Amino acid sequence: MRCFTALVGLTGLLFWGGAGAAASAHPGAHVGVKISIDDDRVLLSILLSNDYSRQLVADQSAPPIYSESKGGYTFSDPQQGERIRAAFDDFFSEANWVLINNQEATPKIQRFDYVHPIGPARAFSVNAEAPDLEIDLAYACPDRPKQVSIAWELFPEDPALAAVGRTTVTAVLAELDAYSQRQIVVFSMDEPEVIWHASATPVIQRVQPVVAKVTPKQIAIPIVSAAATGAWLISLIVVWLSRSASKLRRPVLYLTILPLAAAWFCRGLAVAQVTAPWSEKVEPPTELEAVEIFSELHANIYKAFDFKTESDIYDVLAQSVSGDLLEQVYNEVYQGLIMRDQGGAIARVYSVDVKNAEMLSAGRVETGEIAFKLRCLWQVYGVVSHWGHFHSRTNEYRADYTVAQLGENWKITGAEVLEQRRLDDEDEVDDES
Repeated sequence: MRCFTALVGLTGLLFWGGAGAAASAHPGAHVGVKISIDDDRVLLSILLSNDYSRQLVADQSAPPIYSESKGGYTFSDPQQGERIRAAFDDFFSEANWVLINNQEATPKIQRFDYVHPIGPARAFSVNAEAPDLEIDLAYACPDRPKQVSIAWELFPEDPALAAVGRTTVTAVLAELDAYSQRQIVVFSMDEPEVIWHASATPVIQRVQPVVAKVTPKQIAIPIVSAAATGAWLISLIVVWLSRSASKLRRPVLYLTILPLAAAWFCRGLAVAQVTAPWSEKVEPPTELEAVEIFSELHANIYKAFDFKTESDIYDVLAQSVSGDLLEQVYNEVYQGLIMRDQGGAIARVYSVDVKNAEMLSAGRVETGEIAFKLRCLWQVYGVVSHWGHFHSRTNEYRADYTVAQLGENWKITGAEVLEQRRLDDEDEVDDES
């Protein structure tokens, strides 16, 4: 068994046939990968540029001639097509490997189609009009997958670097679509293996709420001194109420000073820490604590958009945002992730960086709960990837947020965006043109 290193993950969304991909050319050797995990199979959908597919498997008899039909291509020589498909079948039986529940799986080609090249004619192609190849490799699952390991071995060179005499190998970004979540994973020469684990946790519990913790006040009680003081009080009451000892009352009262003195001298012995019964409420946070609370809530907002369905996104958002604010937050974040210069593709967030946050106010509201308001400056880094390339986007925002204690949790109850701007230039198109 070949050895590979640990997994690498990066949230994102892969577009390899949509408007974003079709907007610009991708010359040379390229590969796109989409991974789907279902109950009964793991499916690797692989898109190979004509240049790269011919590097992997070349027919030695003659250059292939294609005939266009119904939006795709077929071989003018059917026997040549059968030979090439059989050659790819043999190739992928050895290249890469997939483990499902720690058992090595054998691929079966379910789709083998030649399609129109993505984007305009490619300057570095051997044949600019030659079709790309789409292959679906299915790996059967005897049982519902709990763990899937995928090791990737196909790393084409970056054609732009090769054109200037450099042979740097690109990483391969792949969309991993598994049940309720979608993410981008990265295969590289250094870390070519990705490991996926099934989650037994319901969607709504995968992003945990931020608990409004009560910091109890502790009272130090010296047990020996308390016992001595109690003895003094009891003896004082007994003597005072005793009629028969009226003549001895004054001397005995003097003697009761002894346990009181003992209580004083033993005050440092056997000290117990007891929670004060009046410290059951949440205390107003310091500025540092308020920033930490907000940062966790804020990160949870963007984590919600890793999920695929709108209902799941709303359910996860509700862990950190109050009900009245859900629709506003959903729409604002969603609009911020749309990359209109990439045909309206939705970027996936891979990093949220809070640059600055300052608390404006904090206190207890009429209902007794704590609320605080802060002003925040943050940057959001998103990515849309396809064909092993990616378009990144960095947006910066400044807003005022109100965070309040709602029951046992902190939640964002108010948001006012003061400023938003795009930091990166219109740069991600230039490496594609």
